[in-house]
Amino acid sequence: MPYVINFIRVILILAAVLSTGSGSFASLIDNPGGDQPDESFVLGDALYPRNIENVKPNTDARSKVAVLDNGYSRESVLFWGLYLPVRFVKEEDFLSQHSSISLFVIPSGGLSYLKDPGAFKLSLDKFVKNGGTLFVFSQRFGRDFALLPVPDGDSISGYGWLEDQSSLAYSSILTLLHPVVSRLDTSRPHINIDGVFTVVPRRCKSVLRNSISGQTVMCIYKEGWGNVIMSTLFTDWAYIHSNITRDEVRLFSRILRWTGFPLLSTAPEGLETKQTASVPLIELPSLGFSIQSDDEIYTAGSTATFTINLWNNDDKKKVINVYYDGNGNKVNLLPRGSAQVKYSVPVYSTRRLWVYFFNEEEVFLQTLKKGYMVVYPPGEGNNEANR
Repeated sequence: MPYVINFIRVILILAAVLSTGSGSFASLIDNPGGDQPDESFVLGDALYPRNIENVKPNTDARSKVAVLDNGYSRESVLFWGLYLPVRFVKEEDFLSQHSSISLFVIPSGGLSYLKDPGAFKLSLDKFVKNGGTLFVFSQRFGRDFALLPVPDGDSISGYGWLEDQSSLAYSSILTLLHPVVSRLDTSRPHINIDGVFTVVPRRCKSVLRNSISGQTVMCIYKEGWGNVIMSTLFTDWAYIHSNITRDEVRLFSRILRWTGFPLLSTAPEGLETKQTASVPLIELPSLGFSIQSDDEIYTAGSTATFTINLWNNDDKKKVINVYYDGNGNKVNLLPRGSAQVKYSVPVYSTRRLWVYFFNEEEVFLQTLKKGYMVVYPPGEGNNEANR
């Protein structure tokens, strides 16, 4: 069934592109960052490849760094290849090759549409418990992260890029000291994120959090003899689309050094070799907000369901007034508690849902938006008059 649904999505998107004649196909595919946030923050022309179709991945079949050949794997190999040679590994070959791999990368979208998710999950678990390091980029849906190995009694939940709003400028806050973030020179780095974790393993060290919601976007935990670095970053996809930042360059050079790999002399380390004082940590915001949707691409007339999340990180009860689409809700937040507001509505045109948060005295707190796209089957118009 997932394959059928995905095929239908692609057909509808193609039809929309051909019928409207406007907009690029790339902007309509379900990629991370596909909701097109307002911010744009790039590193500079020197880092990015030109004539992308002619760029060759920096691969070596003997490399101890491997990228799962699924999802945006080519983008991921091109990105990691800036630092050192890497290799592709197919899903069905991972179990037989995992003993020769030290760092295994799940690229953006790499956990979707696997041939045998159950067997692959068991292979990941064996790899990490035997001492391997697993790095995971953002995935389409939060449920995809359930394939990751976790200690007994723990779980992972959250939202993927088809559910969350992407962000870049000042998107994250540094909340915990760890070697992988030791060369960041700001407490509020510019990092491509699309998705968030709402439940992480108990021993997980949340080194980066969403700057608005306060929820985890990168955390590190041990399992057996190995380590898992799970994230909702999509730096691999952003690189090939000329949108990564100096903060991301520093971050990934440190991740590789922390896992024990020497980098190429040509690796873009940014200020990696410069010794700098530790930047101050940021405390969790007293209140956290986010909006998620059940998808980002809808067929005209279908129902979109939005989840408005609120978190109270204080020891005092809070009352928050939430306004959206002419609706209003008064939300009571218990100390250290959370709440959700669900909103379902038929959709007929591409737009954004805007949500406004005020305190009990109607003092403005925050504005958030969640973008989505609506496509029309062949033969139907693309305006609301056809409802």
